Amino acid sequence: MTMADYFVERGSIPTPKEFTTCPQRPPLIKLTTIRRIFGSWSTMEKYTKSFCANKLTTMTEKKTNALDELKAQATSVES
Repeated sequence: MTMADYFVERGSIPTPKEFTTCPQRPPLIKLTTIRRIFGSWSTMEKYTKSFCANKLTTMTEKKTNALDELKAQATSVES
């Protein structure tokens, strides 16, 4: 599993703290590994966004507005 796959499955790019505590993160990838390879979390984000843009577009397409969903549910219940 690549980081891009993890981000798409999760639905967003987490903060380093969220990544560290996430039970779904790739088991062999730790925050220290990312910092050792890329130098920082933000560099890894930039790299992933530029070189895996095709995978991350599905993540942005799936994202919905929670407020719009609640409004739709409320109107369907009222009807």
